[in-house]
Amino acid sequence: MSEIREVLDKMKFHYHFYGHTGEPFCQEKDRNGITQSIKIKELEFNESGILENNCMIILTKNNKQISIEVVNQRLTNRLAKYNWRY
Repeated sequence: MSEIREVLDKMKFHYHFYGHTGEPFCQEKDRNGITQSIKIKELEFNESGILENNCMIILTKNNKQISIEVVNQRLTNRLAKYNWRY
């Protein structure tokens, strides 16, 4: 998106999270050399009724240290289409 590109080129954020592009999970340094761009897999059920790998992350901030952990599919498999209530 051109508007996001313009902001990332002018303002150096540490992280940029995005989704809804249909692309797989990806974590890479942006071309601005500072921002970590992280594409999270869409939170959508596949044909089997389970969530795809890399569709959920945990972002933890401890003082000034930030860590990002991809939720293991063993946990997301428990959130199947057939037992998701809301």
